Amino acid sequence: MKASKLGPRAGLSAALLAAAVVPSTAEAVPILQLFVEGATYDTDHESWVFAPQFGDPIRLWVIGNVAGGGGKGTIEDVKLSFAYEDAGSPVTIVLTPSTTGGFNGVVDPSTPSTPVHRQTVDDGSLPLLFDGESIPAHGVYGAGVEWQEFGLGDFALTDSPVGDFINTFPTDFFIGAGQINVYELSVIGDIASLHFDAYNHVVAGNHAKTVFAPFSHDAGTGVNDPVPVPEPDSLLLFALGLGALWTLARRRNRT
Repeated sequence: MKASKLGPRAGLSAALLAAAVVPSTAEAVPILQLFVEGATYDTDHESWVFAPQFGDPIRLWVIGNVAGGGGKGTIEDVKLSFAYEDAGSPVTIVLTPSTTGGFNGVVDPSTPSTPVHRQTVDDGSLPLLFDGESIPAHGVYGAGVEWQEFGLGDFALTDSPVGDFINTFPTDFFIGAGQINVYELSVIGDIASLHFDAYNHVVAGNHAKTVFAPFSHDAGTGVNDPVPVPEPDSLLLFALGLGALWTLARRRNRT
């Protein structure tokens, strides 16, 4: 599926800005969260779930709480993984940097750099945090699962609003307290479902602490929700086949 570039939306509306309540610093927001535009919160999977439609872009948000309630400063070397059932055929994932474009009134003024593909793993292991420990499997990883990992760099900006994406799109934000990286996702390959995870660490004083998006704040297509990702080569062969049939029909008509 090729994700198309969406045009810019309206900025942070005056109504939302006026209604936004800056939460008390006692209210903690997860250090990392994930959200997909158009997703709904599934209480069974305890995550944001979306059902992609062919031709529609998948717009993924990686949200870093740098200085909001519970924030602990720069989130270092943030990594993003994509897990899917290993069907034995190549899967290509392309992340195109974008911005929120004013989605639901949320504005982030900075476009992230292009993510760096780190590795593709199909041996049943799990992504690793900076200390060498793996992230919890949470029913996603293991035998028969392949995953790809991308490096997003450090999250140190405080130019975006940060809220708690626990089960609904937040209405209360810490204004200018974090960083939102938005990517338009393109997938080429044969996969049935897709799951995202964001993780790595923060440093406080002389101590580093691992962090990852809580299961209640992650995202994916859910169980057995197909991701419509046609192979370009297959489409080309189909088009060539139609062309050949049309030429043959013309020749027969002439005869």
